[in-house]
Order: sequence, then structure tokens, then C-alpha cells
Amino acid sequence: MKRNLKIVGTISEAIAESNGIPQYANKDILQSVKLDIHTNKHANDFFSIDSYHSTLINIDKVIEKPYYVEYDSKKNSLKYYGKTDQYVCIIVKLDKKAIYVSTFYPQSKAKIDKLKKCIKVKSNSP
Repeated sequence: MKRNLKIVGTISEAIAESNGIPQYANKDILQSVKLDIHTNKHANDFFSIDSYHSTLINIDKVIEKPYYVEYDSKKNSLKYYGKTDQYVCIIVKLDKKAIYVSTFYPQSKAKIDKLKKCIKVKSNSP
């Protein structure tokens, strides 16, 4: 049975280099057309069902112009933070077979800014 996938973005060279994963530069990011089945558990975390759907149909825009991106080495994934109707985190799994959006959920801008600040402090420390 063939899965229906669509390309929703590409890992930019800048994101791959800055996160220490240059081997993933210019690799396509896939999304299953059934992603909504996996993300439904987060639907009630959004302001509204419309906000949830806005995120679902705008994943490509967040990946193209993220507010912030970080690499999670424990889960071998990139976390793309951006804004649709509200701030969100889109998890991109870096699997050997494929690079794909595994889930997404809302995230407060304050928490994202705190993550950004922590990374800057760590990278500036001797």
C-alpha cells in the first residue's frame, strides 16, 4: 500500500549548518496527507478548531519562514517554531528512510523566546 505524501518544504543549508546537521541540507520535508489523524490529539490545545486547521494547511509557510528552529538530538528531529493563527511548533523527524512532519502543537511566544535566549547564552559561553 503506497502512502500519499506531499513535499511541504526543504531543510535550508543555513538551518542544517547552524544546528550541526549539514548532511540534511537541501533535503525535502514530507507530510502525510493523513497527518491530521496523528495531530488530532492536539486540536483541543489550540485557541479554536479553525486555528488548528490553519496550522495544518500552513505547515509549508512555517517551514519556509520559521520564527526559530532548534535541533532535538535525543529525538533526532527539528522543531520549527512559527506563527499561523497562533504560535506553533512543528516537529520534523529526521528518519533514515524519510524526513517528515510527525506532529505539531501550539506553543507560547514567551516559551519560544526563552528557548532562543537559552541557546544564545549556551553558544556564547566559553
